Amino acid sequence: MLAPACLVVAALAAGALASCAAADRTDAGASGDGLPDGLSVTVQQGRMDVPQGRLVLHFENSGEPVTVTALSVDSPALEPGMDRDRPFDLDEDDAIDIRLDLTGSVCDGDPTEVGIDVRATTADGAEHEGTLAPEDPFGTMQRIADADCLAESVAAVAAIELPERLRTTGTGTDQRAWIDVTVAPVASGDGTLEIDGVSATTLIGNEDGQDWPLGIEVAAGGAPVDVPLAVRPARCDAHALADDKRGTILPFTVATGDGRAGRLEIASGPELKADLYAYYAERCGL
Repeated sequence: MLAPACLVVAALAAGALASCAAADRTDAGASGDGLPDGLSVTVQQGRMDVPQGRLVLHFENSGEPVTVTALSVDSPALEPGMDRDRPFDLDEDDAIDIRLDLTGSVCDGDPTEVGIDVRATTADGAEHEGTLAPEDPFGTMQRIADADCLAESVAAVAAIELPERLRTTGTGTDQRAWIDVTVAPVASGDGTLEIDGVSATTLIGNEDGQDWPLGIEVAAGGAPVDVPLAVRPARCDAHALADDKRGTILPFTVATGDGRAGRLEIASGPELKADLYAYYAERCGL
């Protein structure tokens, strides 16, 4: 199991939604048993929710006004604890996005099995409980599980570490820079890891091209590998720099000996991120 990406919101009392069992889940988008008609939910993520480890629950209500007083995400692919007990109102034909910090992934669970246990009240004071089966039009739950479990497999073999600071030489538009990555295998084990390369981002790319081809193979118990990535601005654009959201998150293409493969995104720390922004501006003469 993976450790939670960030702290979880306040937990509900254990019995508050006990009647909202997975067996009572309804078809995707439909209201659960006991819930008012017209209430539905979709699971999704915006581009900044991914690095911040959050899941978005997009609630819509086409029925009578309702107050959702508590909710909980239930999935065998997620550790417990994705709960909320702060009420919110949904008028008729209303919608709202509720963001919850993701708990750790359970890699032998099915991410397509998910229910949103809901407790709600209507204008007449009646209380309702039920489980909504959310729609997932973008495959969000599968993508979260794939990314988390790939990261778990990689970490079992080696740590891919970005430096605290950017290494630079020269000044002005003649300045050059490197991100000195270290791949540090764990002390023991039989796992293996292949790092095919690193993809360019919206902000930076390879000094000698676009992406960084690597072709590195490491194994548990092996020696650390230093990987200097020569960096140039992807394009000199003041707006791209000012509006950047994900340009300092490096996507590594990896495969592990246990059969997992894909893109592992590693975010720059605050000092490296600031260095990259400063380098972009100086190299481009902005």
